[in-house]
Amino acid sequence: MNELLDEVLTAHGGVERWQSVSAITARGRLSGLLPQRFAGNKLAKFTVEVQVADQHTVLHDFPRVGERAVFDKGVVRIETRDGEQLDGRADPRPEFFGMSGIRRNFHWDALDTAYFAGYAFWNYLNAPLLLARDGITVTEAEPWQEAGQRWRRLEAKFSPGLDTHCPQQTFYVDNGGLIRRHDFVAEPVGSWAKAALYCDQHRQFDGLTVPTRRRVLPRVPGGRVLSRPTLLALDFEDIEIKR
Repeated sequence: MNELLDEVLTAHGGVERWQSVSAITARGRLSGLLPQRFAGNKLAKFTVEVQVADQHTVLHDFPRVGERAVFDKGVVRIETRDGEQLDGRADPRPEFFGMSGIRRNFHWDALDTAYFAGYAFWNYLNAPLLLARDGITVTEAEPWQEAGQRWRRLEAKFSPGLDTHCPQQTFYVDNGGLIRRHDFVAEPVGSWAKAALYCDQHRQFDGLTVPTRRRVLPRVPGGRVLSRPTLLALDFEDIEIKR
C-alpha cells in the first residue's frame, strides 16, 4: 500500500476498523447552487445509507416522503418503502451527455438526482477506504501550500467500472493524515465543472474519523479555488456505523 495512504487510513480510524464496516447511515442537510437542479425534495434534509463492500446507496424519503431512491452499481430506481418499483433507469450516466444532457443543464429528474447523489454519497462516505479498493491506483504527488499549510497529495486513478466523478482525482492531506481537500471534475454536471471539496470538523463515530462539514467550491487554473459560489454545502449531523 502507498505509504501516505497508509497514514491516511490510520488517521481516519485504521484499515481494519474500516474493513469491519458493512454499512454507514448518515443524516444531515444539503444546500448550495447545484441542488437547485435536483428533483423532488432536493435532499435539503436527508437520510442516506451506503454499503461498503459494493456500490449501493439508499436515499430515504426521496423524491417524496414514503419513497426511496436506490443506486445499485450504476443502476437507479425509485421505489416505495415496501420495495415496489415506481421508476428506474438501467444506464443513467450517458443521459447526462450529448443531446439528452441539454435539459440536464437546467433541471434533473428524480432518477438523475438519484444517480449523482447515489454515487457521490457512496464515494464520500467510503473515503478513505475507497482509495484502497482494487481498480484504484494511488500515487503521491508533489506537496501543496495552502493558507500557510503544507498539504501532501494523493493522485487517484479510478477504473472505468466504478461510478465516480471522473477518472483522475486528487486528495490533499494535512500533517495529521486527515483529508482536507478533494479535487475532481463533476462530469455529469459538465466537463467545465472543476471543483474542490473542502473537508472540516472531523468527528469520531464508533472509531471512524469522518469530516462532518464539506463545501464544494469552483476550482480554476493553477489549482486556485474561488470563495464563491458554494456549489454544494453538505453537513452530516449524525452517522451510524453498522458492522
